[in-house]
Amino acid sequence: MAVQAAQVPKRMLSLALTDGLLCLSAAWLAWKSAGTLGFRFACGLVAIPALLGFLRFSGLYPLEAWHQLFTIMSASAALPLLAISIQWPDSAVAQKRQFILIFLGSTMLLGLLISGLGKLRMYDQALGLLSMLAMLLFLIRHGEKIQIAGAVVMLFGSVLFVVKVSVPPWLAPGDWLHMGMALGLILIAPKLRATEESGALDNFA
Repeated sequence: MAVQAAQVPKRMLSLALTDGLLCLSAAWLAWKSAGTLGFRFACGLVAIPALLGFLRFSGLYPLEAWHQLFTIMSASAALPLLAISIQWPDSAVAQKRQFILIFLGSTMLLGLLISGLGKLRMYDQALGLLSMLAMLLFLIRHGEKIQIAGAVVMLFGSVLFVVKVSVPPWLAPGDWLHMGMALGLILIAPKLRATEESGALDNFA
């Protein structure tokens, strides 16, 4: 369904801008981060719905169904993979491509069945929040302040989105999610650069 100018253009513009910001930050981390292969896959999967959201809300190429589809898959698969990659960076799911693909395939399929076909969007939203909370608790025990701040920002933005906080006419609920994810990923990523010696980059080749 095409985005019409009458549909609160300022909110649509804000969603396009923040989705674009999230896409750029996630794609950059997927390409340049020295984190585990799982972390890079997770960032790449986050970047896809962000790109589709930018195209949708800017009106350049509105693909509402595809945006919703990849949003469900990102929350159901990318965020749990991100949590695993942070908490267990030496695990097979964080390091080995075949295990990553199996994990992503199974979690995406489950998300599509429950949230997509079953229309229970609470599933992917709750799974995303629980993944962020798990990252935050782990980083509080083992991380540095900057990574803890990143997890807090990410979780805070997601909570504001779930409870539908908005600032009319400038910010829609989705803007909090986009900005929280973009900043949170950047702040969390430096911790994972310590895993460069683990050989994750060699596995990506």
